[in-house]
Amino acid sequence: MNLTIRYSLLLAAAGACLGMYLSTTGSSGERLSVKAGPAPVSSPSPRSGELISPFAPGTAYQENSFATAPPPSTAVYARNGRQVDLGGLTAQEYIAKWNSLARSGDKDAAYNVYQAAAVCASNDEPAPAYNSAAELDRFLDQRKKLLALCEGVNPAQLQERLSFLALAARAGKVEAQIDYFMEGPYGRDTDLAKNADDPAVQQWKTEAVAELKSAAGQGEPFALALLAQVYDAGELLPRDAKLSLAYKVAEADARNSALSEDQLRRNVGTHMSDADFAGALQTGRQIASACCKKNHLLPQE
Repeated sequence: MNLTIRYSLLLAAAGACLGMYLSTTGSSGERLSVKAGPAPVSSPSPRSGELISPFAPGTAYQENSFATAPPPSTAVYARNGRQVDLGGLTAQEYIAKWNSLARSGDKDAAYNVYQAAAVCASNDEPAPAYNSAAELDRFLDQRKKLLALCEGVNPAQLQERLSFLALAARAGKVEAQIDYFMEGPYGRDTDLAKNADDPAVQQWKTEAVAELKSAAGQGEPFALALLAQVYDAGELLPRDAKLSLAYKVAEADARNSALSEDQLRRNVGTHMSDADFAGALQTGRQIASACCKKNHLLPQE
């Protein structure tokens, strides 16, 4: 299968996974999403906070996602699918507000700049396929509002958002570590196979996995889920069914979900020997013990 298509499927699955996570934690949670603000500008929201794959632009809006018109929303959605509160400012004003602090190395300010630019990063992409003219008209109407909100944000700022994202990710901000993976090496539609020799792609592959593991080490369930998918897909890393299963076990533990061994065997362990299956379960429990148990004991902010 074409690598772009395979990786698009991986990212689409990742988006669905985050959508389920946001729906259970609340989209206003500080850990994974920026609070929706009062600004009267909205974009068609991905299903339940679903991330939009940068490798398959617009996929979150397809397949009857607007079969019934959703109620008006005050949220502004960034390219990464997160809700962003610009505090009543335009994207350019918000970037200017945080720019100096971001350039000084502040990870939160850097992520704020990235988020504001990410609101504007997809406005020049083709409209997704819709099942009706009414759905398309709604999308185009919302895009007009976003274009007004993004007036003054230039292509250089859109591209520089990836540098601010990398800064925040390397500084250990969990949301940024996940988004670094989701954005891909260029922050746009990418054929990884065609660009496999590009140093930027090679660096991104190495760093994206490292950032996911860092986020997973902080007990982030979605990062654990992404690592399970990465090891299952075999695109960024050699395919490893045992590690994929181990990260699924750790993710379930981080979410306080109960998965029986029978469920795991039916879903992902069908082709494993008994020894490999038992070893994967043990590895998953060790990962969970190292990353997640300690985080469960931390006081809630």
